[in-house]
Amino acid sequence: MSYWIDTHCHMNEDVYRDSFDEYMKNSRDNGVLRNNVICMHKEEYLYTRELKERYPQLDITFGYFPEDLQHLNAEDLAYLDQQADQLTAIGEIGLDYYYTKETRDQQKELFIAQIEIANRHNKPIVIHSRSAAQDTYDILKQHARTKVIMHCFSESLEMMRQYLKLGYYISFAGVVTFKNALSPKENARECPLDRMMIETDCPYLTPVPFRGRMNQTAYVRYTGEYIAQLRGLEVEELQKQLIANYDNWRGE
Repeated sequence: MSYWIDTHCHMNEDVYRDSFDEYMKNSRDNGVLRNNVICMHKEEYLYTRELKERYPQLDITFGYFPEDLQHLNAEDLAYLDQQADQLTAIGEIGLDYYYTKETRDQQKELFIAQIEIANRHNKPIVIHSRSAAQDTYDILKQHARTKVIMHCFSESLEMMRQYLKLGYYISFAGVVTFKNALSPKENARECPLDRMMIETDCPYLTPVPFRGRMNQTAYVRYTGEYIAQLRGLEVEELQKQLIANYDNWRGE
């Protein structure tokens, strides 16, 4: 059976809560049958666990975002460590220097601590990196021992090749459908099919033809169909490969 997987979505955010069942029906109607929901704090994680009781197709990934480090303490890391065995993956974790370059040292400490949790529990990780390409690469190369997705990848072709040498997966969001997104298009053409993922990152980065509206997990279909056209592939061929990639990343 072929279907779409949204490997990175934030369907646990407040904007979806009043109509969550409707959003999930739309997801199913668009052939999106698995959704990896990203949790960025404890309350979000507990709420997503409740959602999973009604929607078993939801996978749960939990980790602390670099910009939130000022709200975190040792107890938070201990809690993540305690919950790790219940998770699909640890994430999204990483570095973000776009607004908070002055906290780069603390971000690195938090990043490494969470990678070490993933290593201890043999859990894959989901990486956020913005304006921190080299530091992200250096830390991952030195510390990461499990499978990695580079979430919403937007770096250069050469950087993608460096991550591919490490055996990582490259995930493409709706940005690839944007008219002037030349680098994401080039990367999507060049990325080996067995190292590719797709995602929405909803409610952000809505793909064409819905750009300008709030994103939702159902729209991952349009990113997938665009990449299939870009690569000259049958949609079903791409779907089957993406399913195999996701299962392999999860360790199945």
